[in-house]
Amino acid sequence: MEKFTRRFFLYMSSVLLFVNSTPLAGRFMRMSSAWARHTCQKKSKIYIAKNGTPQENIKEVIDMMGGITKFIGNRDIIILKPNCQWWNQGRTNLAAMKGFIDLILQIPDFKGEVIIAENHHFMDNTLPEHEKDNIRGWIKLSEINGEIDGVNHTMNSMVNLFHKQGHKNVSKVHWRDGGQKYDDWGNGQNGGIVSSPAMGDGYVWSDIDYVYSPLFGLKKWYVKMTYPVFTSPYSGIVIDFMNGAFQRDGKGGGRYVKNRPVKFINFAALNDHGRDTGITGTVKNYMGITDLSCGDWGKTPAGYHNVHACGGRFFRYAKAGPLGFFMKKIRKADLNIITAEWIGWGDRIDINKATRSRMILAGTDPVALDYYGAKYLILPLSKNTKYHDPDRLSSPIHRFLALAAKELGEGQYAEELISVVQRDLST
Repeated sequence: MEKFTRRFFLYMSSVLLFVNSTPLAGRFMRMSSAWARHTCQKKSKIYIAKNGTPQENIKEVIDMMGGITKFIGNRDIIILKPNCQWWNQGRTNLAAMKGFIDLILQIPDFKGEVIIAENHHFMDNTLPEHEKDNIRGWIKLSEINGEIDGVNHTMNSMVNLFHKQGHKNVSKVHWRDGGQKYDDWGNGQNGGIVSSPAMGDGYVWSDIDYVYSPLFGLKKWYVKMTYPVFTSPYSGIVIDFMNGAFQRDGKGGGRYVKNRPVKFINFAALNDHGRDTGITGTVKNYMGITDLSCGDWGKTPAGYHNVHACGGRFFRYAKAGPLGFFMKKIRKADLNIITAEWIGWGDRIDINKATRSRMILAGTDPVALDYYGAKYLILPLSKNTKYHDPDRLSSPIHRFLALAAKELGEGQYAEELISVVQRDLST
């Protein structure tokens, strides 16, 4: 829980009151936001395919972008990052993922591999050590969003489906938070902390720090950039998420493997996320890469907060800052895909608050994708302008995207700077 001095609390309250009640301040905020949105005039392009099956939509949208080989080479190690913390509309659509992996496997003379990897930040201590992370969206059958060719699947059974088809080069990895955590939220912990890929698998707590400093620097949140190091269960190659493929020499050392490029595909779902970020989309999907035991909620290091805790209770949208900074300093996805087959406009697992849209969105700008997803997919269903209108300066989604773009140094959340290429397969 954040601890504020009485002086800080009174100061912040007066500032917030000024911002919310003074016309001049409101005008200043609007002018500042407009200036920020137009500092980069380069347009972002997003691609949409709709009204086909998830497999048809994913193939169409990739073809619209130039084909799978525009993004993937035949010796690449591909990391697919879904959302496996939830199920139903909260989980990445499995048929869309299956369709994308099929496109990769159809690349002529493909000698690479596909690794589905995620940190859902939970574990089940009643299970054996090697099974503790194998819970939640990995194993739970969904009421919606899990059907592949008429059969309802889990993430695990989808991987097994590839193995039955002879594709052993499709595998999965669980990332687990590296250090110890308090019982705030998400009990995944003690997965290991490493300083290099030669040391072993786990999380690197880098020396790259992000500082969120609102209210003229009166309050500061320090966040370390963290990223996973893990071994491919198929090839035995070590993947350093920041720096690429690595081969250990068995003597405490090793070398980076230059002829095995690592590609990162951000495979997100689209859902409501309330008053902190407005929505869950491509930007927030990075949360499942970072280590939430590094800083509070974790027990160390002192003086730091994890990504999710950045901004505390008063600046809930501020977690966008370290996420944007992570993209800039650690790794940004080579391609972002939103599987909007189902949209959770009011909840991540309650199917009464989800709508089937039969759409796939893709692009290289995660901010632009989330802007479009919020404004044209979630908002018309929820009618919640307070949370989901990205053009409303006080909305959490506007603040979240603005801060993410600022720290990333790119990304559009102004509609006039986003172009949309769309195809309707029903016609």
